[in-house]
Amino acid sequence: GYDGVSVGDIAQRTGLSKGALYWHFSGKRELFLDCLRRMHRIFEDIIFTPMLEQTDGVARTLVMFNGLSRLLQNPQVLDGVGGYWLGANTADLSRVADEQRDFELRTAAVIRQALALAVEQGAFTLADDLDDMSRAIIAIVEAIVLPLRNHDPEEVHRILAVLARTLFRAYATSDEVVALADNF
Repeated sequence: GYDGVSVGDIAQRTGLSKGALYWHFSGKRELFLDCLRRMHRIFEDIIFTPMLEQTDGVARTLVMFNGLSRLLQNPQVLDGVGGYWLGANTADLSRVADEQRDFELRTAAVIRQALALAVEQGAFTLADDLDDMSRAIIAIVEAIVLPLRNHDPEEVHRILAVLARTLFRAYATSDEVVALADNF
């Protein structure tokens, strides 16, 4: 994890010199922050950009679940982009925590926008739960992404399908909308 690795360890493992690493990064913290940003870009490319391309709120929500399924097939995500999945116990990583909070806020906004669009279009009834549901989806994503990295894509898709069906059954305004998630 972060605490147990040094810049020298990273240099040795990558075949770079410590000087080359320090040329690009002022230290291990900056390298970790760069890894975090790379991971966030992967989420944005695979999930959030395709979501925003949809003009229908239900389709946008389904794209989110499909994107999560595809995300867990990405080798960089599976490997954790330079230890992204490994937290730090002793280091002061307040900049990393700030970056992660900013990402979660942007993510919640994209999800909220999708759900609000579905409400506006009459497909969902969760108007009073928009903010809480958006944050709940973020929490679920964080809770499932880590363990699901070790499952095969079919199993990941089945688990995400259950989550999608649960959301749709709880808030969809018609059986036709529920059926869209049933076909996920």
